[in-house]
Amino acid sequence: MVLFIIGSVTILNLDMGTHPPPPGPPKHGHSHRQPPNPPIVPKNVKAKDNEKYNNKRETTSTTTDTSTKYTTQKPATEPTNFDKTESKNPTKKRLDVGLDSNSFEINNPYNKIDKVYKENEKQNQQRASKVRDAMKFAWDNYVKYNWGGDELRPITKGDHDWFSLGLTIIDSLDTLYIMELHQEFDKAKDWIKNDLDLAKNTRHSVSVFETIIRFLGGFLSTYHLSGDQVFLDKAEQMGHLLLKAFDGKSPFPKTYLHLSDGNARYEDAHCVILAQIGTLFLEFNHLSEVTGNPIWKHTSDKALNALASMKTKYPGLIPSKVKQDASGFCEDHYSIAAMTDSYYEYLLKMWIYQDKTNSQYKDLYNTAAKSALEYLYKQTTKGDYYMANFINGHPTSTQEHLACFTGGMFALGAAANVSESEEMNEFYMEAGKQITATCAKTYFNMPTGVGPEVAGFSSDGSIYAQVQYYILRPETVESLFILYRLTGDTKYQEWAWRIFEAIEKNCKTENGYSGLRDVGSPHSKDDLQESFFMAETLKYLYLIFKDSSVIPLDKYVFNTEAHPFPIQFDYVQK
Repeated sequence: MVLFIIGSVTILNLDMGTHPPPPGPPKHGHSHRQPPNPPIVPKNVKAKDNEKYNNKRETTSTTTDTSTKYTTQKPATEPTNFDKTESKNPTKKRLDVGLDSNSFEINNPYNKIDKVYKENEKQNQQRASKVRDAMKFAWDNYVKYNWGGDELRPITKGDHDWFSLGLTIIDSLDTLYIMELHQEFDKAKDWIKNDLDLAKNTRHSVSVFETIIRFLGGFLSTYHLSGDQVFLDKAEQMGHLLLKAFDGKSPFPKTYLHLSDGNARYEDAHCVILAQIGTLFLEFNHLSEVTGNPIWKHTSDKALNALASMKTKYPGLIPSKVKQDASGFCEDHYSIAAMTDSYYEYLLKMWIYQDKTNSQYKDLYNTAAKSALEYLYKQTTKGDYYMANFINGHPTSTQEHLACFTGGMFALGAAANVSESEEMNEFYMEAGKQITATCAKTYFNMPTGVGPEVAGFSSDGSIYAQVQYYILRPETVESLFILYRLTGDTKYQEWAWRIFEAIEKNCKTENGYSGLRDVGSPHSKDDLQESFFMAETLKYLYLIFKDSSVIPLDKYVFNTEAHPFPIQFDYVQK
């Protein structure tokens, strides 16, 4: 019973024992984050360990090509029921962040959970309360041992300092608000109001990508939810600082920016990572919307138009690195994972965010999604579907954890009728279910019950950890949440609960939560409580056990850091 959102696969071997070694090249045992001094690993953009496995190419004996097969698969075998462990602390009340669940239309494609939620309301409340307890535990230990620091090292009680700007505070804001952790939220707000200086002189040149999704996204989301002006002021200040990453010579942002003096630089002398370009559309457009200043929208539009004008080998798919002057590409590496993922994610979400008025985003998404399902969507010999990378014309027999968000993306596009074709929408939805199921399976086939950074698929169809570490990533539970809301199928809740229990068992320490260097051993903790664990992983786990009035999907889109932005109904293109 283990699977995530994938509709047609017989899923899950619940054998939690040892796994046969994969054929071919050996596994790569070194992760990005290894104590005592692990280097910074951006969430979505740069993951060198993810590049290691690209040398392992898919063979015809491993997978089945699914090109142009726009047909619905057979339904997945239903898992058996999980133990329904209950919490003693049900949540106090529903957060008023959205509509009352009774106001939803019966045929709302974004909400299919109201009936099944009420049938299991007590258990849902108890589970949501347990996730809320986990958030409070993570937060309280951050406050105790690293207040004002970026990210807590829960074992050594130190700081993972890479912004010097209280990253965990900003990234956690809307999660605290949604979970009604009022005292914790107020403490965070007071620190931001009285102590946070975004332009202070630090030793860091910060990642523009990470700053946009975590800081700007966190401020904008929390401003919408709380209505407190301090968050809009900080968002606008950060927005002006981020504009210094654009020099006017290139439509694309530079990679790193020193916030205090505006000095910016590219990481590569000639190339820019695709996700760094595409992951500003939502935040910059929303900042212009709430401030009335079009400068960020214009900056975003220039980047989008430059990408849209480039001719690609595969329709809609852009390689992971683009030349700074938009004249071409730097490599023949295609994926919807590290270095590329949120570009495609934001094509769909921008179309939804702008009330489905911008056909450019819709057309770019549909073209890319069709090509992704033709070239990247593969099937193992056991019938599991996954999203491969495509390197120099060859698909890999591996799937990055980062690619697991695509299950939710394809399903959301289907619910939104992005293709305007019933046949294609059915295929998008089915592909989303299949991918998510495989992602869940990568968790449940590991001894610890948490998923590896990169999963590999052997010629016999078995799953193994190609890159072994787990850094508390959210992508699988993100897709589970979306699929649950869109289908009303409670199996997605059960899979999410099992993942939460595995995190509690294997990643919880005396003073917070830690990732694992090896999903085969709970004793391999990496001593880092990632800010996105609180911004994303726990938020999605909480929301999957809340009713449809809490951040309803027909009213919000999430940025790639799980910060919810309100859809702009009756949007007028400017």
